[in-house]
Amino acid sequence: MNIKAFIQSVKGLKKNPNKLFGFFYNYQITIILLVLLITLIRQSFLVNNFPFILYDKRQIINQNISINQTLDEKNKQLSVKLEAESEANMEILESIARYKFGLLKEGEKYYQINQSR
Repeated sequence: MNIKAFIQSVKGLKKNPNKLFGFFYNYQITIILLVLLITLIRQSFLVNNFPFILYDKRQIINQNISINQTLDEKNKQLSVKLEAESEANMEILESIARYKFGLLKEGEKYYQINQSR
C-alpha cells in the first residue's frame, strides 16, 4: 500500500459533521465572544441605563462638592468664633486661678506683703 492511498483512506474514515454543527465547531470562540459582547452591551445600556447614569452621578458629585464648600466655610467661621471666645474665657479662668489658687506664669515673681497691726 502506498502512502497516498493510505492518507486518502484515512481521510475517508474521518467523520464530517453536519453543516450547522460544523459551523459552530469552526467558529466556537467567535460565537462565545459575540454572545459575551451582546450580553455586556445589553447589561450596560438597557439594565444600567449607561449614558444617563453618568450625568446623574456627575450632578450628585457637584451637589456634594458645593455642600462641602459651604460646610468648610461654616467650619472656618465657627473655629474663628470659638478661638475668640476661648481667649476671653481663658483670661477669665486665668484671673480666677490667680486670685483663688495663686497661679504664677513662668518667669513671674510673686511678692506677698503682710501688714502688721
